[in-house]
Amino acid sequence: MKFIHFTKATTILSLFTSLCATQAVNDGYAMFNCHGVIFYSESVFASAAKAHSLTLGQVNHYPIEIISSTFSGQSPHRLFPMVLDTEVYQGGPLSYFFVVVDRNGREQGLVFNTQNGYQPCQLIL
Repeated sequence: MKFIHFTKATTILSLFTSLCATQAVNDGYAMFNCHGVIFYSESVFASAAKAHSLTLGQVNHYPIEIISSTFSGQSPHRLFPMVLDTEVYQGGPLSYFFVVVDRNGREQGLVFNTQNGYQPCQLIL
């Protein structure tokens, strides 16, 4: 009987921990819709701040500096990964989602498509 109670307690603690861990990822408001994948403001702002402040190539070769007139804001821009269920990318596997930050720290969401290259994410108002 005690083993069953221990298992239930462990399960409840595990669920609580995972809820707390993912809660920070979905904090704020829905900001970008990247082909059906939603990124929330707190995660986007934290990723943008990190991309803006890091030395180029500091985390798995990111952020990358891009000089292009394709993006809004002042060049040069910095490209930094956004990973699902992770508040700020710290290294490791990448996804196809990125935040681009201009010289002033303003952010723009992107998704990478092998056929079309980088495509802007839809800004959710």
